[in-house]
Amino acid sequence: MMYEYWLASLQGVSSGKKMLLRRRFKNAKTIYNIEERELLFSGILKEKEIQAVVSARKNSFGEEYERMAQKGISFVPYFSERYPKRLRTVLNPPYALYVRGELPGEETVSVAIVGARRCTPYGEEMAQRYGRSLAQAGVQIISGMARGIDGAGQRGALNAQGKTYGVLGCGVDICYPRENFGLYMELQETGAGHKTTSGLFSGAQQNYQRIVGCGACHRGGGKKRFFNYC
Repeated sequence: MMYEYWLASLQGVSSGKKMLLRRRFKNAKTIYNIEERELLFSGILKEKEIQAVVSARKNSFGEEYERMAQKGISFVPYFSERYPKRLRTVLNPPYALYVRGELPGEETVSVAIVGARRCTPYGEEMAQRYGRSLAQAGVQIISGMARGIDGAGQRGALNAQGKTYGVLGCGVDICYPRENFGLYMELQETGAGHKTTSGLFSGAQQNYQRIVGCGACHRGGGKKRFFNYC
């Protein structure tokens, strides 16, 4: 799994090409050890991308992987059985997910509650009502933990002791926005002695410790992929 983490955190190679490499060479450890000429003959990577692979071999990814585990972050690559089946079907899915808590249930109905960050008090109240009512009906709420409508819908679900999941545009060890720190913690913690039924996950391509923000996700493209699979 450590070599899968290395491949996932590799900069300069798209998720799609990482998957092609993984299918061609069967496992990430082989890709890590393979000679440059074999990468070239595969026809998958351009010269610049091959050099990115070679350079990445110098990184201390083993220590980074251990620190990630110590922070309670689960690593779920695309080829893992834990990777959500519905997420596999969207256009350009992330090569890996970084998770705190649980991933959404495969067989449970999901609804994404998303909207304006600068919402009206009425909008915030209605988002909470929808989140609470849907959660009471057994629907899991997936949203971006953003200020405004997103966070309000998730608070409503938590108030009903329902299941809700935050899709983050940054590393799962970073709370953004800071004003939602309480919600961020609630999505990870166990309550009243029960197993955690909510969680946070991110498909940001950078190493989770290096992220301040994933530009593609903050522009909406990254999160949209996740909401399309709800």
